[in-house]
Formats: sequence, C-alpha cells, structure tokens
Amino acid sequence: MNSTAQTSPPLRSDDISVLINRFPGGYWKYDMKDFVLLVNPYFPPQAFLDELKDALPRLITCYPSPNVEMVQLLADTVKIPAHNLVICNGVAELIPILIGRLGMRIAVPVPTFNPYETTALPGRLSRFILPPPDFELDVQGYAAFAHANRVDAAVVISPNNPTSRMVPYADLLFLASALRAQQQLLLIDESFIEFSEFGRGASLENHLLDFPNVIVLKSLGKIYGTCGLRIGYAASANAQMMKEMRAALPTWNVNTFAEFFLSKLPHLAHAAKQSWMRVGSDRDKLYAGLCSIDGMRVLKPDANFVFCELPPHFPDGDVIASKLLKNRRMLIRHNGGKTLQNGKRFLRIASRTEDDNKLLVEALKDHF
Repeated sequence: MNSTAQTSPPLRSDDISVLINRFPGGYWKYDMKDFVLLVNPYFPPQAFLDELKDALPRLITCYPSPNVEMVQLLADTVKIPAHNLVICNGVAELIPILIGRLGMRIAVPVPTFNPYETTALPGRLSRFILPPPDFELDVQGYAAFAHANRVDAAVVISPNNPTSRMVPYADLLFLASALRAQQQLLLIDESFIEFSEFGRGASLENHLLDFPNVIVLKSLGKIYGTCGLRIGYAASANAQMMKEMRAALPTWNVNTFAEFFLSKLPHLAHAAKQSWMRVGSDRDKLYAGLCSIDGMRVLKPDANFVFCELPPHFPDGDVIASKLLKNRRMLIRHNGGKTLQNGKRFLRIASRTEDDNKLLVEALKDHF
C-alpha cells in the first residue's frame, strides 16, 4: 500500500458500499487505487499535459467549435472521411439515441456493458446468453437469433466488456454479411480494440463501404487515457442513420478540452501506439498473476482488463471488494449487476501499472 493511503482517514462504511455497488465514476475524490475504470496509464504524454495546463485559462472561458469542425478534427486522427463520422460526448451519449430515441428492437449478447440493456425500450430487448465457462460468441447462432427475434439491430462488443474476449475477425465479417442479408444492423462497439493482438487491423472500420449495415461505436477515453474528456464517435457508411444521429445531437456536444486534445492527437500517434503495447504487456502479466491463484479461472484477455471466476473457497466478489477497499484502498468490480448467473463470483479487473497489478494479486493471495 502506498504511503499516501497509510496516512489517509479510513473510508466510511457508507462510502465503501457506494463505491462498490453504484455505477462507476467520480473516483478522483478518493485516495485509492482504482481497478474498475478501464484506462491507459501511459497516455497522454507529459508534454501534452504541460500544453494543456498552459492553455487552460483560454479553454475554460471559450465555447468549443461547432460539431462540424470537431468531426473534421476527428477525421484527421482516425483516417475516416468526416461524412462517415458522428462525434459524441462519449459513446454513452449515442447509445440512448440509437437504442432509445430511435426505438430500435435490439439483440444483445450477455453479459455486456449495462447501458446496452438498460437503454432498450420495454419489449424491445432480446438477450443472447453467452455460455460459460468461456463466454464466446457463436456468430452463426447469434445471426439466427437476430433473425428469429426480428430485431432491427444486433449489438456486439469486441473485445467484450466484461469478458475481455475478442470476436475473431472472420466471425465478425460473417456476422456483418449475414445481418446485411437479413436487412438488420450490426452495432459493434470497438472501444478496446487497440489493446488486442491485431489492433485496428481487425476493425470493421476497414469495411464500412462493404457493409453499410454496420455502425462502429468507439470510446476514445479507454485507449488514450482521457475518460474525463468524454470523446467518442460512430462510424458508418449508412447515410440515413448518421443523419438521424447528428440531428439528435446539440451543436456543442464536445467541450474545448476535448477539442484541444483532438487537435494534438495526429502528432501523438507514435506515443499512443507505444502506450498500447505497454498496457498489453502489463495486462498479460496481470493475467499470469491471477492464473497463479489456486482455483482462480481466468479468461485470456484481449482488452485492458481481465475477467475471472473466483475460486470455490473465496467469498463472493462484493465481500472481497469491501475488504480490499477497507484494508488496502483498492477498488475492484464484481459482476453482480450483470445479466450473468452467479455474477458475484466473477471479477472484472482493470489493468493498471505492473507494480499496481502485482500489489492487487498479492492482496488477493494474502487475504483470501
């Protein structure tokens, strides 16, 4: 445990319960190691942070540029034509538009990122259960399920949250093709793909013109370590869907700090790639450390977090999380709030630095 945590006042029991069980966020107010939010500890580089500090007085007093200019900044970074992009205040801004406002009937493989389930309108959600112990997506079965349930769109997260498992590239191409033939959309969230073995080379962004039924959703905070800036986007060649999403967004939906960040990103591409490699290395060591815990079942991760099933002799995840937060000021996430049988027996652990990850594995070994 770090020296700062040793001198900090104890967390109140109410704080512990709230931090463990509520929807995540606001952790900057607490002195603890956060293994919940999915970040990149190696980006942005210090030189950018220094520039941001110098620009702060200007940025905080100014309106951001209109959305149309923001999209061009984004296009310069992600190398996708601006007319195929919608920029957003985090993907969480687009999910309610696509699924709620447009009233889509959707299929969702579960367990998944909760907003894809909670945003669906009553009677418009069909859950496709990912089978334990590996929780892999059977794309042929999923395409048939989408057809049988007459959904407007099928959702996929790859790598998946919370399982950290990637859907193979060939499988995604099959699914996109099958859904296109069924006149159904594929909403694919690729917010973690840069941390996978093949990176953006395995992204469906490379096939937007081939599959106008595909809408790629992407949060930039995960890969760039800037979750507080709230930047994300949708990419698609589906002109009608893009038009409807743009119409639902305000003129100024992305702030000046995010705009400043986007303006610098093209010059930081090499540093970003290096940071993703470091995150992947630390994640792999975290995976190995968790595998060394007797009885722990760990899925091989493709994202910047690890999904594991607790050993039979361990208490439930909420008990473990409470003890770690109280005794070590480490915050971890159990999966009791997911559509997942015995969800409290599963943990999703965000990878931090190699040293922090070692401390967490040691704490799990020593106290349980």
